Amino acid sequence: MKYGFEQKKLSEHVTQITEASGVSAFLVTGTQRAALLDTCSGLKGLKETVGALTSLPLDVILTHGHGDHAGSAADFEKVYMHPADGELLKQHNLAMRMDYVRTMLGPEAELSEEDFVPDAKEPFAELTDGQIFDLGGIRLEIIHVPGHTKGSCCVLLQEEAAILFGDACNVNTLVMDENSTDISGYRRSLERLKTFGGRYETVYYSHGPAVGPRECLEDNIELCGRILAGTDDAIPCEFLGHKAIRAAAISPDFRRKDGKFGNIVYSELTRK
Repeated sequence: MKYGFEQKKLSEHVTQITEASGVSAFLVTGTQRAALLDTCSGLKGLKETVGALTSLPLDVILTHGHGDHAGSAADFEKVYMHPADGELLKQHNLAMRMDYVRTMLGPEAELSEEDFVPDAKEPFAELTDGQIFDLGGIRLEIIHVPGHTKGSCCVLLQEEAAILFGDACNVNTLVMDENSTDISGYRRSLERLKTFGGRYETVYYSHGPAVGPRECLEDNIELCGRILAGTDDAIPCEFLGHKAIRAAAISPDFRRKDGKFGNIVYSELTRK
């Protein structure tokens, strides 16, 4: 295993597992079962890392079908994903995952196909809105939040009063291509997600520090309104070779210049 995985215990039930590319998965353990939320970009070693942390029966829950979240799915037996992201998963193949990791690690990184888990070939079990995973002592509730992708889901850790936003709502939320909803649809999803706000205190994110501010949700709802009204900052940008528009101006460290947290990257295709 060329690249290791960092591990950080976040609570009694939750361990953050971070790949060398910087993206994180989250292992949630109960008394009877465990669940792995996302599988990173597919650098080999995640399955062994999880196996060293728990011997409980394991379910894998993918928040969405992008390669940096579903990359190691083929290494696991029971994998759940929302069916709306089925075609997207096929697009995010090994070559795309390798390009992503090269971008994150830098040009000096030595990578080959042998460093990666192969693409998943079998269809996954269906992940549905409202689905409950009872791990024993902790239950996970699935919330469908289409926007970033049409199958994007958040995971509410009920007894932890915590939620994994994943990429559904973050500091650089991409809502910019044919696999996304439009901004109007994304705003509806966020407004629904807001109705769960009284059930969690802690918000987990897949990129950057595991725990981030709750205000991201309100920030992105506000930005959706500004985009639709044509009053956002509308900064031209590029992400992984694709031309796009950033809703709020940022500093070089990706922090918003106005001091708020959430941000949206969209395109002419999704600006409606």
